[in-house]
This record gives sequence, C-alpha cells and structure tokens, in this order.
Amino acid sequence: MPTILITGANRGIGQGLLEAYVLSPNTTVIAAVRDVVNSEKSLSSVELGTGSKIIIMKIDSASKSDTTDAVEELKTKHGIDSLDIVIANAGISNCMATVLQSPPEQFFEHFAVNTIGPVSLFQATWPLLDHVESPKFVVVSSKFGSIGLMDYLPFPNVAYGASKAALNFIARKSHFEHEKLLVVPISPGHMGSNRDGQQCRYGLWHGPGRHNPSR
Repeated sequence: MPTILITGANRGIGQGLLEAYVLSPNTTVIAAVRDVVNSEKSLSSVELGTGSKIIIMKIDSASKSDTTDAVEELKTKHGIDSLDIVIANAGISNCMATVLQSPPEQFFEHFAVNTIGPVSLFQATWPLLDHVESPKFVVVSSKFGSIGLMDYLPFPNVAYGASKAALNFIARKSHFEHEKLLVVPISPGHMGSNRDGQQCRYGLWHGPGRHNPSR
C-alpha cells in the first residue's frame, strides 16, 4: 500500500498529482496544504480508487515547524511510519523584475518557500522515507532555474529563477548523499495555475498550449 505526500496538493500541479495517485487502489495520499478547512471542501469530491484515501494536513512551506509537526502527527495520529514518495510541489512566483529592480525581500520570500521549504520537508520526512526500500523525493522545479537555458529565457523573474536554481543543486546533492534515494527535479512546464499568472501576462504562454497536470 504506497503512501505519498504532496505539498500544495489543493490546486494546480499538486491537485492533479493527487487525483492521479489516489485513483490507484490501496493508495494513501497525504495532501499537505496551508488551509486545511478549505482544502477539505475542495478535495471532498476527488474520486478514490478501491481502498485508497486522502489525509489532509497543514504544511506551510514558509513555516519553520509545520513539517516536523506534520510528520509527528502522521506517526502518532495516523499510524504512518513510512513514505514511498514525497513531492515538494508548493512554491511561489510573485515578482517579475530584473536584478536591479528586485527588492531584496523578494529573494528572502522566494528562497524561504521554493528552496528552504523543500529542504525542511526532506529533513523532516527522511526518517519515514528511509523505512522503504526505494524512496523517492521529487521537487517541482522550473526551466527558469536552469543556468544553461538562461540565454533562451530572458524574462525578468530573477528571484524565482534563483530560488529554483538553488533547489536544483540541493536536489542533486541529496541524490548523491543517499545511496538508495532517488531525487528527481521535474520541470512540468506551464500549467495555467495561479503561480503562472505573471508569466501569462508577459505573453509566455497561451491557454490552448497548457498541460493537464493529471496526465
């Protein structure tokens, strides 16, 4: 019975992943969200596979304690002592500005959520991942975090791109530090989620070309 934890599981990519996983039989998906009450309402109609279930928990990626509190609750309240897959999906993209134009606080905000958040998640969930034979830690990154592609993506999202570049480094480093752990940074492209709103206004994508996060 696989157990999967997904942050930001109440919208966009995260919800699409949740819906896809929980359709499989005998699967537990832990939906880590900032707003538990509203998420319980929005996820109440999700179709479940035979024997599958959704557990909704509070994890704010900017919080210093939410991840450790959530893991403790998983163990004590739900009897979950192992995780097969953890997907660090939650993230922000709030500033479209050049290096000169980007307020320093935007870097702090983006790194807190997009970089340090996944690090805290990995540190808190590792004891549970370590209980399975082939654990997987997936980070939702972005092509805007690629230094090699920078010449082809001249868009003013410096704080976001820098936070994702740092995340890519940490993900790869973690992969080599743990022999049995598979760490996968993925770049799903434009999903039409709230996070992509500012890129849309800059004309990067149009509706018909958007991906379906459940596929």
